Amino acid sequence: MPEAVPRLPGAVSRRALLGRGAVLGGAALLLPAAGCAAETRPHKDVPTLAGAIASEQNLVATYEAAKAADASLAARLDLVLAHHREHLAVLKRHYVPGSGDRADEGGAIPAPSALPLPDGGGLLDALRDAEDRAAQARTADAAKAAPALAQLLASIGACEAGHAMLASGEPPPVRSKSGAEAVRTALGAEHAAVYGYGVLGARLRGSLRMTATAVWNDHRARRDALVSILSDDSGEPAEPIAGAAAYRLPVKVTSARSAARLAAALEDDLVPAYVALAGASSPDLRAFAADGARRARARSAAWRSKTGLPAPADAFPGLPPAARSPRPVPGE
Repeated sequence: MPEAVPRLPGAVSRRALLGRGAVLGGAALLLPAAGCAAETRPHKDVPTLAGAIASEQNLVATYEAAKAADASLAARLDLVLAHHREHLAVLKRHYVPGSGDRADEGGAIPAPSALPLPDGGGLLDALRDAEDRAAQARTADAAKAAPALAQLLASIGACEAGHAMLASGEPPPVRSKSGAEAVRTALGAEHAAVYGYGVLGARLRGSLRMTATAVWNDHRARRDALVSILSDDSGEPAEPIAGAAAYRLPVKVTSARSAARLAAALEDDLVPAYVALAGASSPDLRAFAADGARRARARSAAWRSKTGLPAPADAFPGLPPAARSPRPVPGE
């Protein structure tokens, strides 16, 4: 796994963010997923939680069917399948209706069903498409869920986008102006990404340089959106942190390969910052953050695949281990 980006001048570290009480809870077809928060689920989260559980059940069944259809793919699919099983186990630790005095809340979970898979070639493409659809669904779910569950869903969506190495669709609009401390942390990571892509782009040529330029422009747009959130005079405005003149980068860029390694490291550093931001109180800011985590993990996976770096083993990027075991909910 690429070395993490060091703490940035003026940015708030993840440890500091947690200490201040902020909500926080693969090579081709291989990458990590999400974790959940230790906090009682409001009743309104039950349908969202049930839908996510059903989705993970179906993905587990689909990967099992894919392995049965083509045993030669087992080595590539085993880590991804293990991630989905971990997602499912963590989601099931949260309240699921069907017992006690909350049995009538709805959210019944259907039996697992494997998604249709093509005969012959195209199996991996079909699995990637399934992962991309699941990642988009978890991003949409993050806007509907309470902050702690939103962070779990954001992390799972990031993992699934990494499996697919895709993050399709337009970024969701963000209008809310809240969560200043977590916004500052994400802004610091985006400042570093903008700087880092400017450095690594000089070592790339052809299509790789075009890709890096497009990603650089996207990071600039996200940086500006985060600055706008902090600068708006509605709500509780806060002073945006300024980008530094230079950053100490975790990879020395001397070649196209090392440039790709740096890009992966920069994207990896964005995931925990955006998963933390997914705990914001505003639904559209949660969706924006979940989308940021999803895109960062997908890009990290794509850059890793170009350098031969192994896929991260963690199924829950951006979440502390304690966030994966919630307190019991009355009625369980």
